[in-house]
Formats: sequence, C-alpha cells, structure tokens
Amino acid sequence: MWSTLCTLDNSGEPSHYKQAVLSEDWRNAMKEEFEALQKQGTWELLPPPINRNVIGSKWVYKIKKDQDGKVSRHKARLVA
Repeated sequence: MWSTLCTLDNSGEPSHYKQAVLSEDWRNAMKEEFEALQKQGTWELLPPPINRNVIGSKWVYKIKKDQDGKVSRHKARLVA
C-alpha cells in the first residue's frame, strides 16, 4: 500500500513499478521496451528449473530531455 502513496522523485522518474503503471507515458515506455526485447529474441520465458536460483528483474525509468530541457521521451529498461 505504501508504494501507491509514494510520489515521484524530483526528476519525475518513478522508483517503483507501482508508481510507473499509474502513468500512460510510463506504461507505453514499458510496452515499447518489452516489445523490443521480444522482437530481438533477447530471452525466452520458461518454467523455473528445480533446484536453481531464478534471476530477478526490475524496471528502471529515465526521462530523456532535449537541448531545451523539454521532455522528449520516457525510457523504460527491464534489467536483471
């Protein structure tokens, strides 16, 4: 519950998925990243192997600005 009450940091970049998913801009950025990963064949979703550790992942968010300081795009990366 607390993460839904958190605000964005001063840059406007969310620090958690639960914050990002509330914004259409960030949802679109995550969708774009996910589709790019699928298109590139970066990974394959499989059931977790028995007696093995599963590598976790998280979303990292960054606002890209142009030379005038205006927001040019919302960038989301899925990292392990």
